[in-house]
Amino acid sequence: MKADNQLGAEQKLLLALLSSRGEARDRSEILSLLGQVNWLTFLNSTSVDLYPLVTVALEPYLGILGPLPEWERLFKPRRLTAIHNLLLRHELERTLKALQQSGIPALGLKGVVLAHTVYSDPSLRPMSDIDLLVPPDRKEDALGVLRTLGYDYPESLLAINRDHILRLAPNQEFAPGLQLRDSRVFLEVHSQLECSEPSFPMPMHEFWSRFILVDLKGLRVGTLCPEDFLFHLCLHLSRSHRFEKGLLPLVDLKLLLDSRQDWNWARIAERSLRCACATWMYLTLEVARDLVGAMVPDCFFQALAQPRDLSKLRTLVEEQIWSAQSGRSVTPPFLPTLLAEFSWSSRARMLLSRMRLVGRGELGSEPTVAGLVRRTQLVLRRLLATLRTRIPRYILAWKSGHMRLHTIRRYAVLLRKSNILFQLIEEETNARTRTRWQKVPRERV
Repeated sequence: MKADNQLGAEQKLLLALLSSRGEARDRSEILSLLGQVNWLTFLNSTSVDLYPLVTVALEPYLGILGPLPEWERLFKPRRLTAIHNLLLRHELERTLKALQQSGIPALGLKGVVLAHTVYSDPSLRPMSDIDLLVPPDRKEDALGVLRTLGYDYPESLLAINRDHILRLAPNQEFAPGLQLRDSRVFLEVHSQLECSEPSFPMPMHEFWSRFILVDLKGLRVGTLCPEDFLFHLCLHLSRSHRFEKGLLPLVDLKLLLDSRQDWNWARIAERSLRCACATWMYLTLEVARDLVGAMVPDCFFQALAQPRDLSKLRTLVEEQIWSAQSGRSVTPPFLPTLLAEFSWSSRARMLLSRMRLVGRGELGSEPTVAGLVRRTQLVLRRLLATLRTRIPRYILAWKSGHMRLHTIRRYAVLLRKSNILFQLIEEETNARTRTRWQKVPRERV
């Protein structure tokens, strides 16, 4: 892992601002670092989704720093976040009302709940979309209701969705975003969780049986109970996204843990072991504690076995975290994802999968003339939508320098290390699960 003395002044200041609790020691460290940073370097190396949090943390020091030309660039995202989050909250209220009228239960997940419950102000937590959980047997009904409200799967997002599929973890549900007509509002409908079956032995009905109601600034919304929310957040940022979302999900964890004092860490550790996600939970909570000051007690880590080669895992994790650049133009992911595969055969399978524009079961299997015409029309429509989406992205990436060979290779190396991280933890988890079950008969005897 990266030692503290290996971090630059800009990285140290960012971590100090995100982890500060207003104590004298924190203020002293921040004051010391403020005179060392290059502000342009700080802004360029800090993910845009952290700007609102950084502005609030810097407010007590603005009198000392004085006016700087970079301030407007830093402060503007919070204003935009405030406006966008108001729009998302309005759409959440409208959506939940429509689903309720159709008898479809729904729970709010992740950012839309966190922004209004654990953050001091919703404008501090940028959100790209609204995440809803519905019962598996009502998902299609829920999608039908949302279409009546103006939501649909736009063809323009086809290429982006198909790239996202390539990065899914095994058994991870694909929930492509629906877009509200003529707006920047996106919504994802889930029927399973990252911490539930089929990925882990946690039945979905148990999550529904424990859900709670929370107040989102006057709007009553159902969501996961605190412990379920904790597992969902941990496994979403680690196993599902392999820490590629940067520091913001770690701040989510920190603030969620700060929001209450009654965490049962013995039960959380036991559940981590029982549900075969202990390595993911250990690594995620340790990183959150060390980087942003999440309040995780030593007893939790002592109740679990330390992951094998923890130092290597931490190095891989922190490389993913510090490489995240939310809100900035990056290299289109398909070529780096293809190069990140470990063999030519896996690359060939990925390429063939990516070229298949129509799924086998989408139009039926009967070889009729009408079916062939429909398939041809769908293929052409999706090909056109893919080209319309991809060509501008590739042109923009080329102009910004993100299509250079060394940039693609660097991105591919980062993705390959992400794959290595995933494989190492999954192999360790599977090995420990097998060992545990082999011991059970002897213990019972």
